[in-house]
Amino acid sequence: MKSFYRGKSLLFGAVALLLVLLLGFWSISKFIDYEKRRDLNSWQLTLGVMADQKAHEIDSWLERQFAVLQELARNGSLQLYTQQLRRSQTQHPSVESAEISYLRNLILATAERHGFTDRGEPASSRIGANIMAQADNSLALIANGDSIITGTVGISKPTPGLRQKILEVLQRGETSLLDVYVNANNRPVVAFLVPVFALQKQSNALKPIAVLCGTKDVSQALYPLLRSRHAATKTDECYLIRKRGDLVQYLSPLADGTLPLKKSLAANAPDLAAGVALQSPGWFGNGKDYAGNDVLFTSRKIAGSPWILVQKIHAREALAGSRSHQRFLLLSLSLVLLLAASLLIAFWWYGGMLESQRVAADLQAKTELLASRTALLAAVSDNIHDFIFILNQELHFIFANRSLADRLSIPAEDMKNKNLASAFGPASARILERLCQKSLKEGSLSQPEISLEMNGEHLVFNAAFIPVAQPESDRQVLLISLHDITLLHEMQQKRERLRRQLVAALMRAIDLHDPYSANHSANTAFFASAIGRSMNLEPDALETVETAANLCNLGKLSIPKQVLTKTGALTAEEQELMRKEPEFARELLGQIDFDGPVCEAVAQKYECLDGSGYPDGLSAEQVIFPARILAVANAFVAMISPRAYRDRFAVADALDQLLKQAGSKYDRQVVAALFHVVENETNWSQWDERQQKFIN
Repeated sequence: MKSFYRGKSLLFGAVALLLVLLLGFWSISKFIDYEKRRDLNSWQLTLGVMADQKAHEIDSWLERQFAVLQELARNGSLQLYTQQLRRSQTQHPSVESAEISYLRNLILATAERHGFTDRGEPASSRIGANIMAQADNSLALIANGDSIITGTVGISKPTPGLRQKILEVLQRGETSLLDVYVNANNRPVVAFLVPVFALQKQSNALKPIAVLCGTKDVSQALYPLLRSRHAATKTDECYLIRKRGDLVQYLSPLADGTLPLKKSLAANAPDLAAGVALQSPGWFGNGKDYAGNDVLFTSRKIAGSPWILVQKIHAREALAGSRSHQRFLLLSLSLVLLLAASLLIAFWWYGGMLESQRVAADLQAKTELLASRTALLAAVSDNIHDFIFILNQELHFIFANRSLADRLSIPAEDMKNKNLASAFGPASARILERLCQKSLKEGSLSQPEISLEMNGEHLVFNAAFIPVAQPESDRQVLLISLHDITLLHEMQQKRERLRRQLVAALMRAIDLHDPYSANHSANTAFFASAIGRSMNLEPDALETVETAANLCNLGKLSIPKQVLTKTGALTAEEQELMRKEPEFARELLGQIDFDGPVCEAVAQKYECLDGSGYPDGLSAEQVIFPARILAVANAFVAMISPRAYRDRFAVADALDQLLKQAGSKYDRQVVAALFHVVENETNWSQWDERQQKFIN
C-alpha cells in the first residue's frame, strides 16, 4: 500500500513538473513575442517621425511654390497689363510693347528670386514670346491654353498634357499641380498653375484671363528633401510613388540606381510595400521593396498631390539587434527554466525526506511562539498607560489590564466577572453600557470621545469599542480601549479661549480706529453665524465663517483714521486706498495658520458672483462659500448701520437692496437665509438698544 501511494505521488510530481515546463516555455515564447512587438513599435515610431518630417518638408515646399505664384498673380500691375494685352492686338508685332516688357521684367525678377530659372543664366537674357526654347526651370504667363504672353529664358510651347491643365485652370479658376513628368531635356519636372484674374470685373462670372505656369526640376528642388539624414543606419530610404492604372510608379531616384519615373510595378503584387502604401497611406508594416528585400515601412499622403511618401529600412538591419536579443533570451531563459526544474526535483526529494522532521519542528516552534507572544501580550497590556478591558455580551469583565485596575483601585485578579457599575460607578457605567450595546448591535468599530468620572475625577477619553467574534462560539466579546486625552482636551479649550480673546482684542482695536464702524465686526459675525447655522453648515465651516466675520475689518488698521472718519466726499486717492482694505487684511492674515480659509474669506468679502467685485475680480465658483456668507452679512450690517457720511438704512430697505442684487452680486441661497434670520431669529428691540449704546 505504501509503495502504491509512493508511486502515485511520483506520478503526480512528474505531471506537475511537465506542466511547469510547458507553462515556462509558453511564458518564454510570450515574452519573446512581447520583445519583438516592442522593437517593432520602436521602429514604427522612428520611421513615423522620419516620414512625418520629410512629408512636412515636401508639403511646405509645395505651399511655398504656390504662394510665390499666387502673390505674383495678385499683383495689380500684372493683372492690369495682362488685361490690356488681351483686349488689344499690337499693330507692330515686331516692336515689343511697354506692357510686355514690364511683365517680362516682373516675371524674370520673381523667377530669379524663387528658383524658377535654370542656374547660371544671365539675368539680362531676353526672349520673345514666340521663341521655342528648352528650360528645366521656368515661369511663364500663358493665355488661351498655349499662347505664351511672356516668360523666362527657355520656355517652350506647352505640351498637350500641360495645355490641358492650363485649360482646366482657365475654366475652373483654381490653382492646380501638373504631376511629375519628363520634359524634352529628359529631366523630371513639375508644373505649378495659378490663375490670373482681371483687375476689374468684366462680368458677373469671374473668369481667369491668363495662367501663371511655373515649372521646376524636381531633381534639384524636391528630391534632395528625400535624402537620409541618419548616419546611424545604412539601408533607410525615402521615395515618392503614385498610382498609374494598375501600376505603382516610382517618382524619385531609388537606392539601386533606378532613375525617376523609370520603374513601375504591379500595385497588387504580394507583400509589395509600395502597393500597401497606395491602398492605406499611413500604414506601418513589413513587406517587400522594389528590389524584393524584406523591409519595415510606413507611408504618408502628400497633401494637394497624388504622391505617397514611403519611408523604409531593411528588416535585416532594423531587427538585427532585436533578433540577437531574442535568441539570447530564448537560450538564457530556457536554461534558467531547466535549472529551476532541476532544483524543483531536488527540493521535492529533499522535502519528502525531511517532512516529518519539519512538522515536529513547526509544532515546537509554534508552541514556543505562542508562549512568547502570551508573555509579550501580558507585558504590553500590564505596562501600557491606556485602559484596556474585555467584556462579554452581559457586559461583565473578562479581562482588565493593570493600568485600569490600579486607576480603579481594584486588584487585577478581582476585576473578572465584575459589572460596569461596580467598577466605574453608576453614572460612568450608563455611558459605557449605551456605547457597548450600540457597538455589539452594529457589529462594527466605533471610536467616540467620552467623559467619565473615575475616583471622583472627570477624565476625557478617546475610546475604541471593537466587537470580536469568538471562534469557539457564535457569541461576541467587546474589546474596549480608553486613551486619556484630558490634558489635550484642556489645552484645546485653553487655545480656543485664547483665540477668541485675540480676535476680540483685534475687534476692539478696529472699533477704536474707526469709531463710526464700532461694533461692525461683532454685528457682521452675529448675522454671518446665524446664516451659517440656518444653512446647516458643518461646525468647522461655521467656525471659519465666524472668525472671518470677526476679522473682516482688520484691513482698516492700515488706512489712516482721518480717511475712515471723513464726513465729506472722498478723493480718488482716498477711494483707491479704501478699496485696498481686503488686500491689507490679506497681508495681515496671510501668515496665520487658520484651521479653515479665514484669510481667503476676508480677502473676498467684496467679490461678486458676476465678477464686478474687488480686489481680484473673482466670479461664480471662484468665490468661496464662506466669503459669500460674509459678503451678504457685511453688506447688510453696513446698510443698517450709520456711517460718517450717511444715516443707516431701514432693515426692509436693506433687504430689498440685497434681494435686487441676489443672483448677480450675492448668492441667492445666502440672501434667502438672511431673510429667515431677520424674520425669525433677530430681536430688533434688543438690537436697537445695543446699537444706541455703542453710538452713545
